[in-house]
This record gives sequence, structure tokens and C-alpha cells, in this order.
Amino acid sequence: MLDALKDIVKHTSNLGFIDTVKVIGTAATTKLETKDPDNSVIIYAEMYQPIKGIETTLGLSRLGILKGLLGLHEGSTATIVTENRNNVDVPTEITFDNGDGFVSNYRFMSESMVNEQIKVPPFKGANWDVVAIPSKSAITLLNDNNGILGATEKRFTVATDAKGTLKFSIGAGPTDRTVIPFAKNVTGTLKNGRSYPLTQVLSILKLTDSASSSSMSFNDQGLLMIEIDSGIGKYSYMIPGAK
Repeated sequence: MLDALKDIVKHTSNLGFIDTVKVIGTAATTKLETKDPDNSVIIYAEMYQPIKGIETTLGLSRLGILKGLLGLHEGSTATIVTENRNNVDVPTEITFDNGDGFVSNYRFMSESMVNEQIKVPPFKGANWDVVAIPSKSAITLLNDNNGILGATEKRFTVATDAKGTLKFSIGAGPTDRTVIPFAKNVTGTLKNGRSYPLTQVLSILKLTDSASSSSMSFNDQGLLMIEIDSGIGKYSYMIPGAK
């Protein structure tokens, strides 16, 4: 359970713009849903092993607190506490205990509250025009250019050229601007020039450094999906593009 919770925090709270995650648990699966306040990033995920003791829907809110407790209680035991409600045992909190008197409790958000706060549409799949594997060098170059131009340019535009190069453009027209050859030898084309939030995309891409695998999928209708396999769970970040 602790490894799963650390993985969830890393791939949500550590982005800097997610504070609450809906957990949909059964005896067979643990799935996640969340989004940022601006609806610019929607996240779906599924853990490879279900989290025992969470066979219901609940919320992980105040993720910064959960992250802090997980760090302080490295090596502690973690126990899910339940309360009987209408003859059903409902998980309500986690108790962390180091065995030497240091005990902390993290409270879950109830199903009704998280269902009210986190409302994301079901993802029914998409046809992808271009798929690329993000390289460390390309992410570094994008990050460096964000450091230079990010104060004035908040988005980047995506297109492909005739040679099969996927290009990210920051800035346009009579202003400071740069074009980054993000991936070469891709198949398919992108012609509509959709733009995406630079800070959010970079925050997600930085998670690929420790991932088992990752990919970026685009379609010409404007949807970008970044998939990250952590080895513990698979995370899909959906980012709608703007014209």
C-alpha cells in the first residue's frame, strides 16, 4: 500500500497543480481520476495491483499532507481504519505507526464529497495521428527554452514537417520565438497547429525520467495524451489543445 500511495503522490501532487484524487477501488482493481482546476489536464490511471482495504470510492485530498506523512513514516506500518456505516465497513483514514509512539492519521475524503468535487468525463478512446517517445535530451531542451521564454510565452504549438519531424514552437510572429525538433522520424501528420500549456506538459514529461516507459500521442483534433508507466501503475494525462 505504501509503495502505491507514494507512486500516486509522485504522479499527481508532485506536478504542482493537483491536490485531490478520486480513487475507485474494488477487490480486483484500483483506478484513479482527477483534473486540475482549469480543466487543462485530466488524469486517468490504474494500479497494477489493487490497494487492499480500499474496495470503494474515496478521495485522497490534501495530497501535500499525505506526501509529508509518507516521508516522515518511512519504515512505519500503515493500517487502513474503517467505520461501520449502514452495516457497511467504510475506509475512513490511514494510521501510520513507527512502533515507538510516533503515530499519525491521514483522513480520506468521503465518496459523496469526492464525487461532487472530481467530475471527469469517461475516456472512450481516440485515433492518434502521431505517436512519439519523449527523449531526455528533447525534454531538457524544451525545459531550457521554457526557462528563457516561459515568462512571456505560456503555450507551445505542435506540428510535423515533410521530413517526419515533430516540432514544438514557442512564440510566433514578430516576437522572440524558437522551434524545437522534439522527435524525428515520426509517422503521420499534424496540420492544425494546436497549442498546449507549457508548464503543465513539462511537469508531466519530467516524470518520464524514472518511468518504465512513456509516450506522447497527438491527434489533429487537438488532444494530447502523455502515458507514463511507473512499474506500479499506468498514468494517462489528457491535455486538450487550443486553436
